[in-house]
Amino acid sequence: MKFQVPQFIETETKLIGPLTLRQFLFVAGGVSMTAMAYIALNGIYFAIAAILILGFFGALAFVRIDGQPFFNYLAYMLAYTLGAKRYIYRTGGNQNQFTPPHA
Repeated sequence: MKFQVPQFIETETKLIGPLTLRQFLFVAGGVSMTAMAYIALNGIYFAIAAILILGFFGALAFVRIDGQPFFNYLAYMLAYTLGAKRYIYRTGGNQNQFTPPHA
């Protein structure tokens, strides 16, 4: 029997115009937060908030670093920052052999 192997499984389907569903949701979230800032803020404060909000959500939607979405980089940064870090220095012995620390 022949089975069809799916191809291009790593590419997301374009659902809404040239945008994928994830990109559309990020753009919609940024526009809605900008609308809320328009209601809450006046003048130069709104302009500054709009630039920051649209820049952040635009980066989430469209920026890719080394083929990975910007959202993944933020998740990696958060996991590293909040994760436990334990650095253990052992003197002597075989430095090439890794032995896990005892809790």
